[in-house]
Amino acid sequence: MVVKTINSGSKGNGYALISGEDVLLLECGVPAKDMLKTIDYQTSKVSGCMVSHVHKDHVGYIKQYMQYGIKIYTSDEVETDIETVMGEKTVGLQRMRRYQIGSFSVIPFRVPHGETECDGWLIDSPDGRILFITDAEYCPYDFSKMEINYGLIECNYSEDYISREEDGAKFSHVLTGHMELQTCKRLIQSINSKSLRSIGLIHLSAGNGNPQRFKDEIRSVVDSDVNVWIAEKRAEKEFRLTPF
Repeated sequence: MVVKTINSGSKGNGYALISGEDVLLLECGVPAKDMLKTIDYQTSKVSGCMVSHVHKDHVGYIKQYMQYGIKIYTSDEVETDIETVMGEKTVGLQRMRRYQIGSFSVIPFRVPHGETECDGWLIDSPDGRILFITDAEYCPYDFSKMEINYGLIECNYSEDYISREEDGAKFSHVLTGHMELQTCKRLIQSINSKSLRSIGLIHLSAGNGNPQRFKDEIRSVVDSDVNVWIAEKRAEKEFRLTPF
């Protein structure tokens, strides 16, 4: 399986999981033209697009994606938000239940993102198990016994980079709506096992993050053979269960 980062961050989020002839898109916060280029314009291979929440950097281009016949999947709670704000109807899924989307099996679960409904996903594919969490203050569930193979997990900011003199609403949103470095480390340490192969750090803050530091600190809590990388624009990684 290959994961391609279309973009990751406050300017827009989008990822493509490509397993054989099947593509699962994650988020539609980047223009459709960028998504199409990433998947070589093969929209017939797209089984669907998962959306975590209603904020524009994750769902801003939903109308464009739907024009290409791409089904958008959300939890029932996020479905309500998107219909209210964007005027578009998505395919609602019940949280904590498993759904088949092409060759991918997906379980949505709630993560805390301030006052906004937001989801993470446990995704099973023919090539392994993926834990995807973005825009979450923390992960409310224990995945330590789930044999996670790959993580796409937000590591947005470090508390020691934030100025407490910032605008109060903005400061509060960062703290209650995004994952801090130490929280991310604890989560990733909890899923570290002989099954873990790769961790992609997503949605880093441009002003309150440090990619090299974050990567180094996450490396310190996983086994030496786990590939830790930053999901930068146009980054492409191959997910493999075996080293050969």
